[in-house]
Amino acid sequence: MQEKIIQKAILQYLAYIKDLYFFRAGSGAIKTEKGGYFKSGKKGCPDIICCYKGKFIGLEVKNEKGKISEYQKQAERDISKAGGEYYIVRSVDDVIKIIN
Repeated sequence: MQEKIIQKAILQYLAYIKDLYFFRAGSGAIKTEKGGYFKSGKKGCPDIICCYKGKFIGLEVKNEKGKISEYQKQAERDISKAGGEYYIVRSVDDVIKIIN
């Protein structure tokens, strides 16, 4: 299954959880009208950022074959060091286990 389909299902699930703040994070570059590029996000940033019951939670969405990059590994270390939680999720069921 494509990661974007898994991610969409996870975002739909999160929308129903009371008192959970979340957003889809992204990094990359956007081409401007003048032909330059505007960089957004931070390399390795988790796909979905949540704040729930006082916890920072980063969710990196991968399909069954997906592997995390070196930038994502560094983000995991940095988030953990700062007191947050970082998870690789491959389904809505994975998220349910984390949130509950």
